[in-house]
Amino acid sequence: MHKLSKFLALTSGIIACVFLVINIVDILLGVFSRQFGSSSFVWTEELARISLVWCVLIGASAAFYEGDNMSLDFLVKVLPPKFQALCKILAFIIEAVVLGVLIYYGALNVKGGWTMKTMALRLPRAIPLMAVPIGMGIFLAVLIAKFLTRKN
Repeated sequence: MHKLSKFLALTSGIIACVFLVINIVDILLGVFSRQFGSSSFVWTEELARISLVWCVLIGASAAFYEGDNMSLDFLVKVLPPKFQALCKILAFIIEAVVLGVLIYYGALNVKGGWTMKTMALRLPRAIPLMAVPIGMGIFLAVLIAKFLTRKN
């Protein structure tokens, strides 16, 4: 399980970096086309938004795996060990349920988004919307694998 979560986190981190590079190049292209050209490309803003959404939602699992997520655990650390373990189990259950809800409703949005198109790129709206169920699905897999391999 540890190898699986590490592989998923590494892969999602690499994919997030690719989307970040696409985002940066796209934004620079838009800025330079406005400053030095007669007009800007219509699609740069839309591509920047889509690539940023994918970067964040895919990269979230890599950040979680590395412990770079936000948590308020200062109170848990002063509790007795049995209560700490109970808090960790409760946190896992809440996180898994929230991710499951995001995956479910994200998939419903994707299902309904194939008939609509984005304004500039004319892509099916389902493509940007797929970032939610895919990103949260990877996150859930990393969460479960990390929980099962924890040392308590």
